[in-house]
Amino acid sequence: MTAVLAGPAAAQMSQGNQKTPLQLQYEKERQEQIVNEQAYNEHMKRSKSQGVAPKADPWAGVRPANDTNAKR
Repeated sequence: MTAVLAGPAAAQMSQGNQKTPLQLQYEKERQEQIVNEQAYNEHMKRSKSQGVAPKADPWAGVRPANDTNAKR
């Protein structure tokens, strides 16, 4: 009786080296995450090497050129 039940169990255990679809999906997502992190880090290095962008003043065209804080 034990030999009859051991056959199917042994057949299922021989597939131990194959990965499940879920494991393959996790590995694929992890690889994509690594690639995205590397691209992000490279972009940040490039943007830091260009220096800090000057602050834009959206009201520059509205204010008079000789406006000082003393008038306020």
